[in-house]
Amino acid sequence: MANQDNISGNSGEQEMPVRRKKNKHDAPRRRGGSNKEQQTGEQYTGYVLDQDAVMEGEAKKPWFWKILGISLLLTLAVVAGACFFFFHQKQENSRAIEEINEANTMAKLLEGHDNVKIIQSYSHLADGSEDYTTTRQVSMKDGKYYSYLKKEGTSEDYKEVIDDEKLYRYDERVRYFYGLVGDDYQSTCVASIENDVFQGNTDDTIEDEKERENTLTLRLIYDVTDGDDYSMNYGFGGGTRIEKTITVDKKTKLVLSDSESVDDEVFYSYTVEFDKQLKTPKFYIKAMQQKDTRTCTLYSDYDGEDGKEYKYKIPINTYFTVLDHEDYLLYTNEEGTIEFTQSQMLMQNPDTDITLYLKPENSEDKE
Repeated sequence: MANQDNISGNSGEQEMPVRRKKNKHDAPRRRGGSNKEQQTGEQYTGYVLDQDAVMEGEAKKPWFWKILGISLLLTLAVVAGACFFFFHQKQENSRAIEEINEANTMAKLLEGHDNVKIIQSYSHLADGSEDYTTTRQVSMKDGKYYSYLKKEGTSEDYKEVIDDEKLYRYDERVRYFYGLVGDDYQSTCVASIENDVFQGNTDDTIEDEKERENTLTLRLIYDVTDGDDYSMNYGFGGGTRIEKTITVDKKTKLVLSDSESVDDEVFYSYTVEFDKQLKTPKFYIKAMQQKDTRTCTLYSDYDGEDGKEYKYKIPINTYFTVLDHEDYLLYTNEEGTIEFTQSQMLMQNPDTDITLYLKPENSEDKE
């Protein structure tokens, strides 16, 4: 009994160890290790990776790189294809417009026709310039151009005739006869006639085309760049989109009309007509009815290395003048001290002979 009492007493004095429920925040136990480590508490050393999963991941890596490589190749192929399509389309546009330009010359417009009339209208010009329209009618006489040009809509309207390699102009007040010197006929007269014929811009993009029985209508797009003709002549800012609609003869590729607009506002138009009644202005008819009783003697590059003498027969009541030449001035005396200006020309007697001297401009005197 004593023993039992002792045992009972001892059991009452000694507490039985209680096993604590494991908390989810407790660090995982580390297997192995010394008793000391277990006594001082286990340290967290990270999770042990599943070796099978690691091997499986390593095995999948080559497929990832293959898929990535294929994706990159496909992307490059798409980009290259898009670039090829863009440049190919650009080349096709340029080639088509170049073919149209080659077909549009004054000589080809006149093939099979007695005459051709070109009407051009300009509006919304830069610097508040006045809207105007030009009408030019052209035919061939003995292998030489006959051209009648009329400009309307401004305070400086005029009518002009080029005939037999001579140039006449009338501004509703005065009738002028122009002395052509050197290559003036080709560089000024012929060039002005041929420059009125349509010439497209190879930077245009063909957006649409509609085919009819004898014609083809093209819709073109052009984006303005700073410093180009549109920005200079019309004041359009860079990036402004211009829409052009041209009508082309399918057989000859001659452009019969052109309309150019921004936001549906037309600022330029071009129209070609064939075999209309050939007009000769009254001022030119009167000049031809009067005898060439006056003579103008012109010394070109006087005292210079390329000096030449020209003689012109001028109808009466017609004022003689000379086209401007860079670095040269026109004088009424050999010394080059009296300049033949517009006012001087108007003061001269249009019924008498006249002698003029075209001399290099004296920069020292000008200063």
